[in-house]
Amino acid sequence: MKKMLFVLSFVVAILISAPVGAISKTEAKLVSDHCTVIRDNLKTLQKMDARARVYLGSYYEAILSKFITPLNVRLVENNLSNGDLVENQNDFADARALFSSDFIKYQKGLEELVGMNCKDEPEAFYDKLEIVRQKRKIMEQDVLKMREVISRHVRLVNELKGKL
Repeated sequence: MKKMLFVLSFVVAILISAPVGAISKTEAKLVSDHCTVIRDNLKTLQKMDARARVYLGSYYEAILSKFITPLNVRLVENNLSNGDLVENQNDFADARALFSSDFIKYQKGLEELVGMNCKDEPEAFYDKLEIVRQKRKIMEQDVLKMREVISRHVRLVNELKGKL
């Protein structure tokens, strides 16, 4: 049992942190031997990521439709239009669209990865895993960009409040 846990933790470590490049024969054998466990873990990750996208998508939509856009419309109606807030709204919409697009690319890659035969082709599986990792990193950068735009919006609103 301890040996199995060690092997499983080694496989997970390989999948999470290994550098880009070819894997050794030992690593390929581990991937092949534990293919079912790896695929099950990837399926769980896939479900968790889908839930996260739904949550973040609704969160970002609420921010845009309930806070950013109504404020800018109200400012325009009262002849107080603020160019920085309008630009920030556009940045937010662009970042949100990029997040959605990148997430779809990531999910498609993850779906292809889960569908691969890691038992018979561990090297090809690992290569695809590296591609999916890169797509996930891009998605993480998109989320950070969204946070940055939201923070900038809060700062701009506070500056506007100080001027009024």
